[in-house]
Amino acid sequence: MLATVRRGYLTTNSGQIHYYHAGDSGPLLFLFHETALSASEFERTLPFLGTRCRAIALDTPGYGMSDAPHQPLSMAALSAQFTEAINNFGNEPFILAGAHTGSSFALELATRQLAARTTHVIISGLALLSAAEVESFRKIISQPELDADGAFLVTEWRKRRERWGPDATPADLLWGTVEQLRVFERFHWAFEAVFAHDAETALRRINCPTLFLVGEHDSLASSDRKAARLVRDSRLEELPGVHGRLPYFHPELYAQQILQFAGLA
Repeated sequence: MLATVRRGYLTTNSGQIHYYHAGDSGPLLFLFHETALSASEFERTLPFLGTRCRAIALDTPGYGMSDAPHQPLSMAALSAQFTEAINNFGNEPFILAGAHTGSSFALELATRQLAARTTHVIISGLALLSAAEVESFRKIISQPELDADGAFLVTEWRKRRERWGPDATPADLLWGTVEQLRVFERFHWAFEAVFAHDAETALRRINCPTLFLVGEHDSLASSDRKAARLVRDSRLEELPGVHGRLPYFHPELYAQQILQFAGLA
């Protein structure tokens, strides 16, 4: 039987963090979503994960239903708030997994504040980018100018359809577009924290088994290939014919890969 997904809030000194969770027993697994989505990206995979562990998907501060900071936060500040939220669940070991910007958060936590308690890391699309690649991504995620006719909505829809590939239905595109519009004035904040992050140094510091789990056609697949070579105890699992947003478009497969890697299948 699949696990039931529930929701809750965690209180930190910087505001409340909203989360989805499933599973009542087993190791803790914390999941971090890509920007500018929310932890609802994991809502389809949580019922599968929750059969073997206590899976918790956190809304990044300023996204989803988490409280928004007054200004953009650095990677260090975001990690500190995540650490405070995670400590609400006690001091036991856990697994960390992330998608795109969420991969950067998982990586930072696993190599700094929470390194001693992290048993496994799962990365799906890490931003290990050159300066030229960062500028290219900035153009893709640039904030469109609002217009009275709403033409910017069509522009955003078409950009998302091109990025998400043939797996995305109109309902999927609507979900992603609405998630971005909910945080429109700050949707790019987390990107800037990631662009300033020294991912290469962090990768060399990982001291636990690390799985790079990415679709062949994910926009950051090449980045994961490079990143996997920098981690001592790593494995690259590149899924043929698959695009991005694995926990949303391939929820059962994503859960199976994580559970097998962590020895929980």
